[in-house]
Amino acid sequence: MSTPSFPPLPPLLEGRPHPATAFVKAGRFGVALIGLAAVNFRDSRDIGRWLPLVLLAMVVVFSVAAIVSWRFTAYRIADGDVRVDSGVFIKRSRRVRIDRLQAIDVVQPLFARALGLAELKLDMAGGSEGRVSLAYLKVADAQALRASLLAMAAGLDHRTPEAPERPLVVCDGTAIVGGALLSTAAVIGFCWIAVFIVAGAVNTAPGLLAGALPGVLSTFSMVWRNIQQHMGFTVSDSPDGLRLRHGLLETRSQTVPPGRVQAVQIVQPLLWRMFGWVRVEANIAGYAGHRAEEGQHHNSVLLPVGSRRQALVVLSRALPGVDVDAIDLHRVPARAKWRSPLRWWTLRAGSDASVFAVRGGVFTTTMALMRHEKIQSVRLTVGPWQRMLRLATVELHSTHGPVKVVAADRDVFEARRILDVEAALARQARAGADGERWMVR
Repeated sequence: MSTPSFPPLPPLLEGRPHPATAFVKAGRFGVALIGLAAVNFRDSRDIGRWLPLVLLAMVVVFSVAAIVSWRFTAYRIADGDVRVDSGVFIKRSRRVRIDRLQAIDVVQPLFARALGLAELKLDMAGGSEGRVSLAYLKVADAQALRASLLAMAAGLDHRTPEAPERPLVVCDGTAIVGGALLSTAAVIGFCWIAVFIVAGAVNTAPGLLAGALPGVLSTFSMVWRNIQQHMGFTVSDSPDGLRLRHGLLETRSQTVPPGRVQAVQIVQPLLWRMFGWVRVEANIAGYAGHRAEEGQHHNSVLLPVGSRRQALVVLSRALPGVDVDAIDLHRVPARAKWRSPLRWWTLRAGSDASVFAVRGGVFTTTMALMRHEKIQSVRLTVGPWQRMLRLATVELHSTHGPVKVVAADRDVFEARRILDVEAALARQARAGADGERWMVR
């Protein structure tokens, strides 16, 4: 039986990762190993002599393994598929249909960035099983390959140049730092730390200060993570979707294609109101599976911190044709105060021809919107207390993500009407929806 022959492909569409891939992986492994040893063996004197040799030997072994792994890794893009072959003893071949791609990111971790390399992450529906990674390529090659994949996903020739882009919003660095420090979780952490410090000072018991250590570590780790992830956040508009670039040590370039945004919300924590800051988040197909399950909701942030005007600009691209201020929102019945005494007066819900919207929140206000055609299911729930008050809650479901579209404590007859109307609108909207080619508006 003869071996099938394939037509030759351009070098960019077939090959191996960059040879320095092994050194990037070995460097990351070495840093993690040294940090682990420093934490676990910092008080051990007996092993201080031979520990460096053991660490060096482990790094060398891992480096050799990484080189061998690189040698048996190759990719090929042809016949509408992205194929990645890997494995030394156990061969593994991953295939992703190009027309099913839901996200393509260019990521540069610190070590890779120092060597001028980048990782190309391809995602499709199906959670972690729908993820393919090409690590690592030269930055120029990664960007060119991403442009080719975007073109093929749009049904164009792979030589089609990358679509031009127009900057929309550039987040201010001061606002990003301030937003991280004034977030609700950070403020709670600072209050926790302050309680232990005051208690230790009043009772002259320095040992109480040790109780603040977990809070210090978790709070400042969270603040630093937000700053590192969102510093330099830039939103640009292009025919293939919203382009997001952000990151301080690890830079990331994302593309959010038209039609992949399932739901959007505008969030404003309490202390942000002094500066007029808001955050825009979205449920995005492709990020909604494994990344949401892993808690990486930063991949679903369309604007980490900015003014309301900037938020509306981003929202107008994520949900074209939607006027947030024109949606007629209705309050819940007054009897809902017996179930939600603090927030019942903030609860609003309404819809127009394009979206269903809800608003609420006392300390952190949110406004969530979902297009009718993106509704995957609608659920009505009535709890015992709600049954006594003749109230019900309606939930609209899309892909997983940070946005929850929940119309809480509506009149039971209104809730049933919402259930029937939204189910009908979802069917009609999906029947008339355009395809999800990336460059089709």
